Amino acid sequence: MSKHQNSSAINSRLPVQIDPIRLAVARQQLYGEMEISRFERLKELLTSSEGAVTVKFDFDVDSNNVRCVTGTLVAELSLCCQRCLQPMKWQLDTDVALAFVEHEHQIDELVVDYEPYLIDATPLMLSDMIEDEILLALPQVPMHDESICKPAVDINHPVEQQEVQDNISQATDKRENPFAVLAGFKPDSKE
Repeated sequence: MSKHQNSSAINSRLPVQIDPIRLAVARQQLYGEMEISRFERLKELLTSSEGAVTVKFDFDVDSNNVRCVTGTLVAELSLCCQRCLQPMKWQLDTDVALAFVEHEHQIDELVVDYEPYLIDATPLMLSDMIEDEILLALPQVPMHDESICKPAVDINHPVEQQEVQDNISQATDKRENPFAVLAGFKPDSKE
């Protein structure tokens, strides 16, 4: 008999809301796909919100009586390369190991195998939990391999270097002195 005796049927349809404590106690499994377009915060960082994230979660109560979820998130995301400013495909394949805590003081008691996930209220949105994990897994500065792309502006090229300097000085010239308005408040020195 498998570890997850009462696991739910594996299908591609994931629930919208979950009670993670109840799922852990029941040792449930969730497996399916969630459309990338459902993740509002993530969409702001992508060049395209097409596709789906494959989710495989095993909820459990471990030997230390920690209610947890382990699993994986897999997707192909379209990020903006910060070198050439063109879209790039990035493969998300991240492991998830979360311990559900209901109070902040429980965080200190956790073993290092898990990241704490504070539950404010149940049920919670499954998409929020998944999106949090994806955002944590994203590269800080996504870039193609150097052999694939070149910088959008080559600051070592004399013509482009001059254009960058011209743009900076134009922006500086247009900027008003923020303290100019204070000149009107200056008392007369004729006293």
